[in-house]
Amino acid sequence: MNVDAIILTDSRDPEMTQRTIDSVKSAGNVNVILVSKREDYGIYRGISVYVVIKEVFNYNRFINRALEYAKNDWVLISNDDVNYHPDWFNAMMKIHEEHPEIESFSPRDTVLQKVWFPHLFSNKETYHEGYQVTELFQGWSVLLKRSALNKVTPLDEQFDMYYQDNDLAECLKKQGIKHALVKDSLADHKNTHTIRMPMSDEKIEKLEEDEHKFRTKWNIWT
Repeated sequence: MNVDAIILTDSRDPEMTQRTIDSVKSAGNVNVILVSKREDYGIYRGISVYVVIKEVFNYNRFINRALEYAKNDWVLISNDDVNYHPDWFNAMMKIHEEHPEIESFSPRDTVLQKVWFPHLFSNKETYHEGYQVTELFQGWSVLLKRSALNKVTPLDEQFDMYYQDNDLAECLKKQGIKHALVKDSLADHKNTHTIRMPMSDEKIEKLEEDEHKFRTKWNIWT
């Protein structure tokens, strides 16, 4: 089964980006669509399409552009700081074969789940359905079936930096598209190790701005 993997990179850590590319391709027949603001042709191996967008950064707009090149049955939207463990994709497809109504998946972060959510998978569960961002819906890595993706795209470009994952989760929920975190689909997200580091005043202001956009759009105030 073919997969298109959209990876958005800022090229600040080319070695980490290359590890993301290599690990995501461990699934087999994966077409990597790399999106960047920089013309770093030739420094990355194993990519199928290199999309250069020389505009002010807008997360959802960049992903929308990349989706023009995605043609396969499954599409992965991934950050560039993720190390996917072997069989990450097969583990998701096993759940999909058993439960074809689930058409959106995230891998399990080996650090995040252990530290923040140890209650998950404490018994014999193989997956958990839900849309809770960070706990179940991982904005840094979402695999979507093409038919499901078509129902929620284009992505809302007012979410240019933060809360794009919250918005996508709400869009899936509205369309009745089930999402699941898969126990045996493992990944190491680098940002997990630095998530508690202090943010600048500028980033805090932007975060609050995007949160207000999200709550206004979905009328969520609690």
